[in-house]
Amino acid sequence: MDTLPHLEAKQSRLEPSQFEQTVLLLQRGGALGSYQAGVYQALAEADLDPDWVAGISIGAINAALIGGNPRESRVEKLREFWEAVSTPPLGLPHLASIEINDDVIHRVINQTRALGIMLFGAPHFFTPRLLSPMFWPSPKADQLSFYDVAPLRTTLERLVDFDRINAGGMRFRVGAVNVKTANFVYFDSACGRGDRVKS
Repeated sequence: MDTLPHLEAKQSRLEPSQFEQTVLLLQRGGALGSYQAGVYQALAEADLDPDWVAGISIGAINAALIGGNPRESRVEKLREFWEAVSTPPLGLPHLASIEINDDVIHRVINQTRALGIMLFGAPHFFTPRLLSPMFWPSPKADQLSFYDVAPLRTTLERLVDFDRINAGGMRFRVGAVNVKTANFVYFDSACGRGDRVKS
């Protein structure tokens, strides 16, 4: 499955930016993340490289894939990530060659795929916890969710050079929610507070 189709190179290139910095802001939204990867691919093909990348939620993951890799391998790493996390949990392939015109059948297939992900997780992204926190609460903050994101950590450790992010070559800013306080926390590679991105 080719989640990031190759875009045909345009004959005209964008003019160099007249601004001090080029900033790429990536928002939340799950599946929107694959769209963001395609946007970055188009920017790379137009030779428009950001000086600063920032994101939240899925945008933070894409920001790490961009900021944590050299320019020449960013699109490849984004593609590898999105192909990995888009793999069906039961290994059943998406058959793009079969066109489904019936709305009812299409809806049933989508609901079946959603049920499969809910029950079995998304490979390389998250897996359901064996003991649901609803029925077996844990005092540990990292075990309060219905899903375990350890597979995502492993995937990012494989695809992102966190030392590169921490070195500060490209400014990198991400936000997340602190599960204990429900407040946003941010990391900014330019703050100099000694904060470091950890996988």
